[in-house]
Amino acid sequence: MGCCGVARITDPETYLRLACERLLIGQNGGRQDTAEAGVISRVCVAAGALDQVTSLGVLDEYRFAMALRDQHWQHMRMHRRSMAPRERQRLTAQRVAVGIPKFERDGQQWFLEKLLFADDGTHLDMSGTDPEDALANPRRRGGFVRRAQGSMPHHPFPQTIVLKDDQGTTATAHSGSGGWGGDTWQTSYHSGVSLSSDTRWIEIDGTRIDLPEWRPAPVVHVEEIEEMDPIRAMLYGEILSVDRRHGGGVDVVEIACQAFVAIGALEEDDPLLPEIRRIAGAVASGSPTPGLSEPWASLLARFSKADGPLGSVAIGSVIDDLEGVSIRVDALTSEPESFSISLAMSPGDLLLRHLPGADRDPPLIVWWAEDDRNNAYVAFEDSVQGRDTLAEGQLTSLAPLDPKATELRLLPTGSRRRGVITVPLAALTDRP
Repeated sequence: MGCCGVARITDPETYLRLACERLLIGQNGGRQDTAEAGVISRVCVAAGALDQVTSLGVLDEYRFAMALRDQHWQHMRMHRRSMAPRERQRLTAQRVAVGIPKFERDGQQWFLEKLLFADDGTHLDMSGTDPEDALANPRRRGGFVRRAQGSMPHHPFPQTIVLKDDQGTTATAHSGSGGWGGDTWQTSYHSGVSLSSDTRWIEIDGTRIDLPEWRPAPVVHVEEIEEMDPIRAMLYGEILSVDRRHGGGVDVVEIACQAFVAIGALEEDDPLLPEIRRIAGAVASGSPTPGLSEPWASLLARFSKADGPLGSVAIGSVIDDLEGVSIRVDALTSEPESFSISLAMSPGDLLLRHLPGADRDPPLIVWWAEDDRNNAYVAFEDSVQGRDTLAEGQLTSLAPLDPKATELRLLPTGSRRRGVITVPLAALTDRP
């Protein structure tokens, strides 16, 4: 639903309630998209026309009304309440290893995708495939290899594995989230006992695996940034709120533009509006557009490319506090059409926005990046899991790395501060 056909009104709360009424009237079983009301709520707050408590209070009234009509909305409302921000957990990374040689176990090829040594134990991301698919890489092929259904037994990976380091420390690691399809599986393991981060090798159920040379984690710092005008910041947030990787829904940017005019925050001929519409159109189409402001012009420069380098690099850097968020960045994986960042965040609800009932507001942390060839990048949540306190997963960019770039600066950006993590791309190594 859009705002077209609604007469211009000056009272912001009335305008917001009319959007909610349209949603309620057209509910039809509770499956209508709530994007319009959420956007208008954010417009009213950004314009200073309503305070956030009042604006969210209006939305909650109508969510409650929809929940009374439909069990689907009852579930959504309860889940949304359970997703309220929780206590921040301190994240740590003593060492991260990637690019680890594959090994054979029980007739399967196993891959240790990532190994993390942290204060709370040892974390392993594992995958496996039968010898016929020994060269397959599930991550690079866009998911699990699909063959005849039922070709692998229930839980094709062990539920526990025994770990050992070169200091003689042993630990039992338990399987967490995982999945499989055809002849390929993927899962994570975690042991509550930390192995030595200095170890040159580890054993997994008696199989010794040599680890790559340990390189120091990239240096991290947090810097202040100039706060943007609230209206422009809100509109930029709407441009970046759409899941461009999996297809967008309603035109939230146009809804926002019309709402600012409708409540009298912007004039119809304000030059900001055509600028925002041009940026949104260019990002949606992925086409470089002359005259765009930065960082949008640099962002679009690589959208149509598919020449990214192939490989992974361990990072293992931690930002203890970025506007109330703790971030652990584990590794970067580059492919021809995009790159991915594996990470963890606490509170975890910031990475779980795709779940039913999660608020679909623009993210509090935007994952910008820039290389040493004047290209800009932005990454969005792709595959994540966890709970309200802590979530882990990966973010994936909309464009590939420049093959001639020698370093990438990851820039998780809030409203007043941003983190800076400089990753040397010369360290990219393909999996042996």
